[in-house]
Amino acid sequence: MVDGHDVTPKLADTLGMTVAELIPLLRAAVDGDLHDGNVSPEQYWARFRDLTGLEVEGDPWADLFTPVRRPVMYDLVERLKAAGVRVVAGTNTIDVHYAIHSERGDYDVFDTVYASNLMRVSKPDHGFWRHILREEGVQPGEALFVDDMQENVAAAAAVGLQAVQCHSLAQTVAAVEQAFGLVPVEV
Repeated sequence: MVDGHDVTPKLADTLGMTVAELIPLLRAAVDGDLHDGNVSPEQYWARFRDLTGLEVEGDPWADLFTPVRRPVMYDLVERLKAAGVRVVAGTNTIDVHYAIHSERGDYDVFDTVYASNLMRVSKPDHGFWRHILREEGVQPGEALFVDDMQENVAAAAAVGLQAVQCHSLAQTVAAVEQAFGLVPVEV
């Protein structure tokens, strides 16, 4: 739905390292706990500092977060809703990103938002989709999941959801249009 959600490249640049060098350090500080709402950013960065010896100023999760909407995706959601489809967001996020998206109205297009930081479970854990399916009262085969990460798409498919990996906006829009019988639009 947005670009600019990944602060990793900016943080790597700030710390004078490559993304490939930074990612294992971020994972070592247990970023799943952050997405699951189990630690605060302050606790996370303290862990990061203790593990790496690197000092991080402020809260890079907030300071470097610059989401930019993909209008074509918001249009697709509106078209789905106009066709009578209930559209919910299932997102791995952290408290500060959730707050920023909420303040900007980024989630307003959805009927409901299921955020990992509030659910206390994140993708690709199967419990993430099971929670949403239970809350929505639908069977896995009745739901379509779209994500850019193969790991999440594979996990959703393993739960039984129809799953589409987003490789490009045009491919994603076409796949969703086909799944719901929407008249195709040019992207």
